[in-house]
Amino acid sequence: MARGVLLRLMFMKPLFTRLLFRLGGVVLVASGTTACSSLNSSEAQPKTVQVVATAYGSGAKCNGKWANRNALGGTLKAGEVHSAAADWSRFPAGTKFRVQETGQLYEVDDYGSAMVGRDKVDLFKTDYRQVRRWGVRDVTLEILEWGCPQKSLAILRPRVSSRFTHVRRMVEDLESKLGDEIDETS
Repeated sequence: MARGVLLRLMFMKPLFTRLLFRLGGVVLVASGTTACSSLNSSEAQPKTVQVVATAYGSGAKCNGKWANRNALGGTLKAGEVHSAAADWSRFPAGTKFRVQETGQLYEVDDYGSAMVGRDKVDLFKTDYRQVRRWGVRDVTLEILEWGCPQKSLAILRPRVSSRFTHVRRMVEDLESKLGDEIDETS
């Protein structure tokens, strides 16, 4: 099946469940949810990653009109696990990691234009003083669980518009990566 047709089928939102056939297996796509393929298994991904880490808060000063909201539509998390923003084509939504230098746990549930195309994460802090105190640091992330690129792409595709070039870039990068995997299996 041609890549373009495959991607169009993958991101249509029918009310019924459909099967998307691929050589070597079947990926089930049901009413807006996307299962990750075995090609994205954590064994093939690095366990530690060097990145630049900045910080952001929940207020309008850091988050604009999306104050206290993450890109998944929920509230920003603080507690045992904090929210983090990243380029979803590098760190897909749902990626869980520990910052080795601090021991703090994070989960990628947000994105921002400053992260796209960079090995950079933005770590959620509960108040603006913590954001300023954090500054910009080089850190090592210990990846505990990789997120799902297919799920990230399914969330991002409807948000593509000429206004949000960073979203379009993440979609293009994810389509390229997923297209390469599909091409490799055929």
